[in-house]
Amino acid sequence: MRLLFGLMFFVFAAFAHAQIVGKDIPSRPGVTVRIAYAKAENPVASAVLFQGGPGKIGVFPNGSIKADWLFLSGGAKRFTDNNITVAIIDAPTDRQDLNGKFRSSQEHAEDAAAVIAFLRSESKLPVWAIGTSNGSLSAANAAERLESRGPDGIVLTASATNAAEYPDLVHIVTDAKLLEISLPTLWVHHKGDECKHTPYDAIPPLVASMKKSSRVELITVEGGNNSKLQTFYRPCNSGYHQFQGIESDVIKSIADWIKKVEAGR
Repeated sequence: MRLLFGLMFFVFAAFAHAQIVGKDIPSRPGVTVRIAYAKAENPVASAVLFQGGPGKIGVFPNGSIKADWLFLSGGAKRFTDNNITVAIIDAPTDRQDLNGKFRSSQEHAEDAAAVIAFLRSESKLPVWAIGTSNGSLSAANAAERLESRGPDGIVLTASATNAAEYPDLVHIVTDAKLLEISLPTLWVHHKGDECKHTPYDAIPPLVASMKKSSRVELITVEGGNNSKLQTFYRPCNSGYHQFQGIESDVIKSIADWIKKVEAGR
């Protein structure tokens, strides 16, 4: 599937924020994870959102988020507007960030399981895991390790496939056993993504390799705004990699795909 969006100019101040609350979720012994929780008015599904980078997005006790300009960590209202309740997950209390090999660990999967269990306690709706960039590994790791405690489907966006010279900082999605994942899986990737860790050409072969997935599809995105964000431009933190300027369109496409899958179960 290919989506073509016209050029849109990004205005940082124009984003409205969903009504979100902060919650501390007990996870592993002595460990909690803080989430920003935003409930859709008429939800059809829930989702755990994993932002990329180091994974420390700065969720405050009131649910506001320091890194609210990034694609998923700033996406609460965009998801709730599309009938998806979200829990945006921060780093756990026993870690400063998710760097190293933590995103592919059982410990990280247990943190995800705790948030998924919270969402299921709030609603009987299906729960999806959605990651972007480094966060794609978090979503895939949860799908691989958690079985019935895990998500009902996953969405992998702007996924990292090339660690280059930064193996501790770039968390490649293939560190999860993608070939063993049977859940419905949506890949979303911008064809012009300029981040050297997330080349578009690496994605179609990975999509084709997921033979056990009950349903797998790739949405190829084009268009948007590739200019600098705030006072700097780094292609892994802005521009096409963050779906800048077309965030709402991309999230609507994700939500529509989830709705289609759930309607067909």
